[in-house]
Amino acid sequence: MLAYPMRRPPRAATPEQEETARRLVAALRTRDIPADIGYEHGKVQVALGPDLIVVVQDDGIWWHSPRLLRPGIPLYVHRGTVAGAAEALACDYALLNPTSEAIAEVQHDACV
Repeated sequence: MLAYPMRRPPRAATPEQEETARRLVAALRTRDIPADIGYEHGKVQVALGPDLIVVVQDDGIWWHSPRLLRPGIPLYVHRGTVAGAAEALACDYALLNPTSEAIAEVQHDACV
């Protein structure tokens, strides 16, 4: 018997995921939102700061929003396109950074 459980190594990120992450970073930078690409556990991640981490997968772009679904229940957001993800992430970034210039560009009606 092994002293630790056997686990498969994480699957490496695909070139399509990396390209999607690069396109997302470019879309966010056009909105003056800083973003960096990182890798963790075989997944491509885009970081918009310590509180907003995006995971790019084959089935779309995922992140935990600072908004809540209901009190005490976090909102897990999925977008299938880079444009849709960039728009929704701009709203969430503005919520986390209310003094930044991004909040002036984001229309709050579009963020609801």
